[in-house]
Amino acid sequence: MLTTPTQSLAGACYLEHQILDHVKGALRVTVDWRASEVSPEMRRGSMRFALGSFCRHLERLMRIEEEGGYLSVVSEVKPHLQDRINRLAFDHETFRVRIQKLRDRIDTFDEWDSGDFEQTCDVIRDLLDDVDQHDHAEVVLLQEALVLDEGGEG
Repeated sequence: MLTTPTQSLAGACYLEHQILDHVKGALRVTVDWRASEVSPEMRRGSMRFALGSFCRHLERLMRIEEEGGYLSVVSEVKPHLQDRINRLAFDHETFRVRIQKLRDRIDTFDEWDSGDFEQTCDVIRDLLDDVDQHDHAEVVLLQEALVLDEGGEG
């Protein structure tokens, strides 16, 4: 069976979202890690690694969506959804700003006290929750724009 460019794009975005979900899960496990036998240095190092993976993959996914991805496809197919597309694109910019602030925060601490570390973990949790909400909004938009049949044919 042949696939259309739109179906290929949807499939690629779906795969990228699945990968991002795995990376988000790893980051959540890392920030919630409470094992007493793990040193604070190891926990911080693991968090930096997982956060770096998350940031890189989220940026990659956002670029795919923005540069010929669903943002332009949905806009062409369903122009009445442009306000929702604009909100999702604004979310991308907001995520970029939040990620940069988070990276700056992490880079300014040579030795975090536990309070600073836990506050940073809370900021990461909030970001992950907001990315989850954004991802859900994208899925709903894509289903509405590309999957749902509006009828009209006899």
